[in-house]
Amino acid sequence: MERGIELNLKFFADRMLGRLAKKLRILGFDTLYFSDIPKNEIFRLCKKEDRILLTRDKQIAKRAWKEKVAFFFLKSDKWYSQLKAVKDRFNISLEDCLLFSRCSECNGFLEHIDKEKIKNKIPEYVYLTNNEFLMCPKCGKVYWRGTHTENIMNDLNKILRGSNDESRT
Repeated sequence: MERGIELNLKFFADRMLGRLAKKLRILGFDTLYFSDIPKNEIFRLCKKEDRILLTRDKQIAKRAWKEKVAFFFLKSDKWYSQLKAVKDRFNISLEDCLLFSRCSECNGFLEHIDKEKIKNKIPEYVYLTNNEFLMCPKCGKVYWRGTHTENIMNDLNKILRGSNDESRT
């Protein structure tokens, strides 16, 4: 079994950590995030689904401690530093990641889709210059490799490989 599958980390990012949630999803980690959810529901979901609560909110962290919910308190307000802290705390390496396997918007698993089926959902240039597409069956978002993919990978590689460049926000 691959190490990434063995880690089986599942997260719940609180409302202050939307950008971090997106990056964790890109890395392939099951990460729930809702911008508006009652606190009781956060704790219920974390307990029910054995999730680690990621938070920057001291009151939520105190309550998680009292309710015996696994949590990790993040100090930084920059996604780059937050992701580095999560990587360090949970000993995550690039080999643990199932890159681009989840929807960055809704956390669903991505599926390969024939380009003819999504022709009307993507720009014409993208249709003509790409042959491989992924689509989220939950929300319908379509993904393809582009220059943005390389930029994302460069950022994530720096973090996961241990670069100290924290110039990103």
